[in-house]
Amino acid sequence: MYSKCGNLGAGRLVFKLMGDKQDTVLWNTMMSALAQHGHGIEALQMFEDMVSSGVKQVTTTFVVILNACSHSGLVQEGRRLFKSMTDDYGIAPDEEHYACLFDLLGRAGCFDELMNQLENMPCKAGGQIWNALLGVCRIHGNTELGRKVAEHLIELKPQSSVPYVLLSSIYAEEGRWELVEKVRRLKDERHVRKERAISWVEVESRMLAFTVSDRLHPLKEEIYSVLKQLADQMEEDASVTNATN
Repeated sequence: MYSKCGNLGAGRLVFKLMGDKQDTVLWNTMMSALAQHGHGIEALQMFEDMVSSGVKQVTTTFVVILNACSHSGLVQEGRRLFKSMTDDYGIAPDEEHYACLFDLLGRAGCFDELMNQLENMPCKAGGQIWNALLGVCRIHGNTELGRKVAEHLIELKPQSSVPYVLLSSIYAEEGRWELVEKVRRLKDERHVRKERAISWVEVESRMLAFTVSDRLHPLKEEIYSVLKQLADQMEEDASVTNATN
């Protein structure tokens, strides 16, 4: 909770003060917090400490540590840990582990290795793997692979808005406007709706939540007033920069 609210220091303190350090969930949660904040090296060190402390590693442990490697660009370490799952810990990787590996390789631009792993993995590719591929295609602008993945995801998860949005963007970048309209029409016909993201912020020890275009929030007037000031300031700064250049 502390870490998700941005207070990683408090999360570290809670971990330190916990008496029972033989709880696997405790270690996994702390490593996950470090990963979310981009502290991949520290998460790896914590994994080594976990091993040396005699705490049992489970499938979730490797999901967490592979994610840590992915978000910090630790490709070699991620490869090593993925291999060690089976070799050293006797844990067979499942779809979620492969999704983490594909995210790791894709973020690093290792698409040939990624496709080789995809073709040779023992489990069937499901939604988690295709979503991971979709994410890395978006990061690197790999429109050819992104189009294939999005089309496959639409068949696999017809009510998810993500592949429709990405496929529309890919077709728009290629100037294929008739296909953009076709995808959007298909999305509307299936009544697919994009889920609204929720943002959380702590103000004077109170947790507040709001969504995009939120008109129900009790502080909406103040929020939109500040947003307008920021937008105006950005326009002013842009004008000054353009005039200078």
